[in-house]
Amino acid sequence: MQIPMVDKNEIKIFILYLMDRIGYPLSCADVCSIMHQENVVSYFDCADCFAELIDMSHVIEIEKSESGEALYIVTETGKAIATELNDTLSPGIKEASYRSAIRHLSFRKRNAAIDCYYKSLENGKYLVHCEITENGRRVLDINVEVDSKVEADNMMVNFRRKPEIVFRGTLALVSGEKNYIFE
Repeated sequence: MQIPMVDKNEIKIFILYLMDRIGYPLSCADVCSIMHQENVVSYFDCADCFAELIDMSHVIEIEKSESGEALYIVTETGKAIATELNDTLSPGIKEASYRSAIRHLSFRKRNAAIDCYYKSLENGKYLVHCEITENGRRVLDINVEVDSKVEADNMMVNFRRKPEIVFRGTLALVSGEKNYIFE
């Protein structure tokens, strides 16, 4: 677990660094989701700092996504700040968050969708079904039998929260590439 950032200036520097390093337009929700997944900062603190960066013109809206969500880039001033001050950020947090960003955005850019549900079995157990599709093509399809509804609910919550991790973990285990899970 990473140590959370508490200083607003540090959060702003990190947002600028992350957006500049990724190098293409992102929504506020994407940036905050990435930072929250790595336990760097709370989603709400990130959104607050992101809004301040917009007010200071360090981040500007350039277009809307297909869903109508605003997409932003870092301005030249924002890039200069990120370059000058990124050494003040923890290298571990920077790298972990960047890897998380690539996984998160890659999963979304591939037009991946998830489906997850369970059904009761005659033996009193539950069958949990988890599926990932990309552009209508099934890339992961898992059925797991569990003993209780609580286990089924927990599996569904975990799958919905981080389907890309389940996908990477499954792929790593069946391919024998255990280290792939932790990259």
